[in-house]
Amino acid sequence: TKQINQKQKKVNELNRKIDEIVRKEAEKASKTTMTKEQKLIAGGFEANKGRLPWPVAQGMISGHFGKQQHPVYAQVILDNKGIYIQTVATSQARAVYKGEVTTCFMVNGTYAVIIQHGNYRTVYSNLSRLQVKQGDKVETKQLIGTIFTDPEQDQKTELYFQIYKDRNILNPELWIAK
Repeated sequence: TKQINQKQKKVNELNRKIDEIVRKEAEKASKTTMTKEQKLIAGGFEANKGRLPWPVAQGMISGHFGKQQHPVYAQVILDNKGIYIQTVATSQARAVYKGEVTTCFMVNGTYAVIIQHGNYRTVYSNLSRLQVKQGDKVETKQLIGTIFTDPEQDQKTELYFQIYKDRNILNPELWIAK
């Protein structure tokens, strides 16, 4: 239970940081009109709902979006603001759609990247190394960074992935290809 509480505390800190950044970016964006290019990108992103490529080359969803019971401890309820995708060590996170890197930051010893796709944003967290920087234009499936492998968690390699429209969090499972 202590480990779960520690992990939840780190996740809450990460989510607060992401929410703060996305809120500020969305506020700033709401004061300006989207460019023609941003409108096209947003439209293309939206048109690909359910068909976006996975943010990893191979993996499985190990933590679903929303509230659910912990798989081992019945009294613990998890509330995920994204999905966890478990993959193999040395795996790379990759952009699910073309866009622009708006933010790269570190929290709890790992990196996170936010990519803007018009009025949509994708968030890739739990990265040990980055291959992009703020301001970079990225293409679909472009490598973003190496996913952290946790030596304290039996070498678990897990990406935390989120999608926002403006300031609203969305269920990524509805957006990525089945």
